[in-house]
Amino acid sequence: MKKALAVFFALCILASLAACGDSKPNTSAPADRSILLSTTTSVNDSGLLDYLQPYLKEDTGITLDILAQGSGQALATAAAGDADVVIAHSPAAEKEFVENGSGNSRTEFMHNFFVIVGPPSDPAGLKSAPDVASAMKMVLDTNNKFLSRGDNSGTHTKELSLWKLSDTDPEADTENYVSVGKGMGDTLVMTSEMQGYTLADLSTFLSMKANLDLEVIVDSGADLKNVYSVILVNEQAGKNVKTDDAKDFMDWLLSDRAAGLIAVYGEERYGEALFFLGV
Repeated sequence: MKKALAVFFALCILASLAACGDSKPNTSAPADRSILLSTTTSVNDSGLLDYLQPYLKEDTGITLDILAQGSGQALATAAAGDADVVIAHSPAAEKEFVENGSGNSRTEFMHNFFVIVGPPSDPAGLKSAPDVASAMKMVLDTNNKFLSRGDNSGTHTKELSLWKLSDTDPEADTENYVSVGKGMGDTLVMTSEMQGYTLADLSTFLSMKANLDLEVIVDSGADLKNVYSVILVNEQAGKNVKTDDAKDFMDWLLSDRAAGLIAVYGEERYGEALFFLGV
């Protein structure tokens, strides 16, 4: 009887060992990770990040915690060590961010275009303007409202450069020049309500167009190109910066996989892509 029990237990042990030997580690899903992305509101408001999130999670295990701000504030947040990676569209500020040691590996990876949007009736007659700067000037010259984001964002910086080209000081017109101090989405809503004009990135406008009483009035000119960069936050900016995870996110964002996804985003819903690869 004792011999039979011994044999039985020996067989059980052998079976257990065999099962362990046949088992393989589960590598079908990457480990869960999260990073804080400080990003311009236009990328977030367009819906691009929500669209990319499931694919990013599937491929890398990374979940994005998104802090959407104007580019200037997004870079300031990262410089304080309160983000792991940045997406912005304010080239001069981005270069300064890297040069002062707050970031590294700045890579321009996609673009879209700025547009001037306004009432469908175009009361300022901008469609007849010879160039973008002239169109900006015509808004105030015809006593129409121009709403500025006024938030030190990439869009706001671009707007100020266009006023400079038009040799116009918009803040001198306290009646018609409205500084909103908010993101692109809120600014578009207010512009629609006030039936004024504003400078917007095309992707955010198209994503909101159905709920706005606005249309694209000016959409051509080299001055309207809008380039986006991704930048790693320097680990010296803060002790909690997740450098390795941020690098994996950046590598994924610049991969062929992400490029294919970005290239078609917007086509099904809006009839055209909202972003274009490269610069």
